[in-house]
Amino acid sequence: MKPLTLVRSSSALRVAPVVLLLVFAYYATDLGDDLRIDPLGYSATVVDAVLRNLLPVAFAVASGLAAWEARKLGASEIWRLGAVRSRYTVAAQQLAPVVVLAWLILTLPALCALVQEQVVPDPPGLVLLAFALVLCVAHAVVGFAAGTAIRHIAVVPVVAVTDFLAVGWSTGLSIPWPRHLTGLFAGKMMFGELPTPAALAAPLLLAVGTAGAMALLWAPVSRLLRGAVAGVLALACAFGSFSLVGDWSYIGPRSTGHGALACAGQAPRICLPEARAEHIQVLTEEAGTTLETLRRAGLTAEPASITDTSLNLRYPEPSTEEDWNVPLAVGAATGTVRYQIAREAVRFECAPPATGPARQVYYWVSSKVGQAETYLKRLSTEPDFTARERSRLQNRVGEVLRLSRAQQLDWYEATVAEACEEDRDAA
Repeated sequence: MKPLTLVRSSSALRVAPVVLLLVFAYYATDLGDDLRIDPLGYSATVVDAVLRNLLPVAFAVASGLAAWEARKLGASEIWRLGAVRSRYTVAAQQLAPVVVLAWLILTLPALCALVQEQVVPDPPGLVLLAFALVLCVAHAVVGFAAGTAIRHIAVVPVVAVTDFLAVGWSTGLSIPWPRHLTGLFAGKMMFGELPTPAALAAPLLLAVGTAGAMALLWAPVSRLLRGAVAGVLALACAFGSFSLVGDWSYIGPRSTGHGALACAGQAPRICLPEARAEHIQVLTEEAGTTLETLRRAGLTAEPASITDTSLNLRYPEPSTEEDWNVPLAVGAATGTVRYQIAREAVRFECAPPATGPARQVYYWVSSKVGQAETYLKRLSTEPDFTARERSRLQNRVGEVLRLSRAQQLDWYEATVAEACEEDRDAA
């Protein structure tokens, strides 16, 4: 069949205007909440927001229309023309328009979202999209197999609705493992994150394995042999995928460090997402000035690197004496870079330290870098920080600030130790 004739005769062409109109209506009205997260120039964040909302729709369209095409072939007896064309060729031709429509449901909104967020596609984002497109093909094959086996018209809505609900409801189940087999990744994709190879392989193994088993039923061999091989393949893929995800929590494993970074300076070397690179020169200068102020106060403030915390939002890494993790992007946006760096200069040997001494230390170090009000503003959000507590803190630290440098440093070291001594006593 000629390509143009194939497209004109496909059910995908007839439903495409309605489906795409509904998809873009949903994109314009309900997808905004997921796209409000700042992608920091990382396209996987944007693509993931689209996929988590539209993947069940694409799967339902792919499987439902594939079942319809299979029924149509069965009614016309074309499916039995094995001597002229192989069943795989016939199936591939009928499924091509259906798969293209399912792909458009995902790719067009993803492209619009990338343009809207002014994010350039990068390899992690393309990996997520390619992953979803492969799953669409697998769902189409399974739907086609269902339509081939069951000729009743009811198979079409049953297949489509079942596919939609099985994927969409998986995230609401009390047990976590079903969601990891659908291709929907729970939890937003943060900057630099990407599902691990195992997290990508598990749904692919189940979907592609099941589709492969269905396709084996059309092989020109004995019914017993193809049925046995297909059954073994389906069970093996189901067991293999479950064995990968059986002990995972609600958010599957993710690797980090895939986002593009911008780094500048030496001792410390400042690193943050490339999308925020315009701030790096100002941050480098402000960090250097702040560290010099802290060293003049007697603190050990000589980090080799300062990395923005947005690089490890889900899996934060504690700062060390050499490598500090500081919310630089937040600091640049709120004018609190000096305060954020000053906090990192304080090292308690316990976690968490006692509240009273810790507040005094943080207020003192914030005062040293000229951002005492920033710290007081943060404390004002804590319910136990009353006006009386504020006045007491200001008076106590004010007395310390009037002492000599050596006396202030002695007080600082004693108060840091006291914070952990009180913590041990409370324990």
